[in-house]
Amino acid sequence: MNLLNDAISGHEVSRLGSINESDPFVGNTPASATRSNPPLLNNPFGPHQLTIANKNAYQQGVSVELLRLTNNCTSRPTADVAVDSIPFVEYCRLNRTYNHGVIKLKNIPYTVNRPEVLAFLGRNARIISEQDFEPVHIVMERVTSKTLDCYVEFADLNEAVAAVNRYENNRMTGRNGRLGQRHVDMELSSQDALMKDLFPKAKNVNWRDGKPTIIPTNPHDKYNSGFQGFISKEELVMLVKHVETPQRSPFSKECPQRPYECLISTLFKYPWYMVDYITIEDRDLLYDATSKLLDLLRDRLKSTPEQDINLSPMLYKRVWRAAIKCQGFTPTMKDNIAFKHELPSDLMQEMGVPLFAADWHYLWTIGPKPGAPHDIILWYAAVMREYLDSKKEQVPLADKAAKGEKLERAKLFGDLEKYFGHPVDRKVFGALTLAQVAANEWSGIETVLRLALAPAIEAPASA
Repeated sequence: MNLLNDAISGHEVSRLGSINESDPFVGNTPASATRSNPPLLNNPFGPHQLTIANKNAYQQGVSVELLRLTNNCTSRPTADVAVDSIPFVEYCRLNRTYNHGVIKLKNIPYTVNRPEVLAFLGRNARIISEQDFEPVHIVMERVTSKTLDCYVEFADLNEAVAAVNRYENNRMTGRNGRLGQRHVDMELSSQDALMKDLFPKAKNVNWRDGKPTIIPTNPHDKYNSGFQGFISKEELVMLVKHVETPQRSPFSKECPQRPYECLISTLFKYPWYMVDYITIEDRDLLYDATSKLLDLLRDRLKSTPEQDINLSPMLYKRVWRAAIKCQGFTPTMKDNIAFKHELPSDLMQEMGVPLFAADWHYLWTIGPKPGAPHDIILWYAAVMREYLDSKKEQVPLADKAAKGEKLERAKLFGDLEKYFGHPVDRKVFGALTLAQVAANEWSGIETVLRLALAPAIEAPASA
């Protein structure tokens, strides 16, 4: 049986040997995932068919939201209504902090693995949901790959306190906690301590309730370069190097899963909502590292027929799940990962990746609103595309052939990117913050929608 197919289908659990870890990611498919496609989805690049009277639209699968927007598919909305009802959102601004309880395990073996930590905590530990979060954070120094301490997130502060109390009670009765051959220490911790250890290179940052506050650079301090990002480029380069050449890293050689676990924690805990301080380049570097590590793990699983207790199909699944759930990645980035790793399209839609996600690559910060029906998203795309295509200069095919021009591929949003005003120079564009790029994209989308839905001006009647 193919290990990668096992990892995707969720049946690899019985093959994990001594890990014996149940799959926390298998859930019921929501009813919306089984809904039939409305007419608009049959040909997303064709004319939007839903502006004609159709009494049976709902029975044909048209969403309630689209019926309401188009007055039961009988008319177009005004520009103001369309703009106010737009089913798009900035993914990064959806990211938020959670006030989970946190405990810290110190003096852990550098080869400790996640199942050992969970077994140490016991069945009574109410950690946060593995379906939506990552509860165990074994902190790794990204440059050297050295294992430091371990943090575990609980449902709330009371649950974290209860876990520490259980540990103390056991210690008082002579049952000292062990991980491997080491006696470990457990203490109550905080989101601030967790974030500070996960992002140690973030300069001029104060963490409070898990949220970063950027301290302005002191112009009189010539040794302080100020905030330079939450993760340095060096950290990400070395994170990949530890996997590519583990023989040069003594810690990674003995604990090959640690860079992947570090990546998972990074993707879940990265403060994406700090859009005024995160640049396009920052996001792209983290995405590139994620993509490379996933490729390396996939290739390792394919080339190693015997089961590896550390580099397992379950770890592979946890990594791509973290990547698909990452609110900092664009729909196209997630679609690229899904395509390269042959992930099921229905599962990707369930996890929020839109239909035709590859055609969103001109949008760097904006994606479909979670829970928005596919047909209303494609309706907006069709309205903008048809307007923009109508403004194109129509060049006869014969002239194109004479000039040797290739036929243009249809674009889901038309030439919408021309209204964004992004810098052409890639380096300049990469230095823009996510907030700056989002402002350009929102402005371009609103401009095109208002032009497309503006009422036609009738010519005056001739005398």
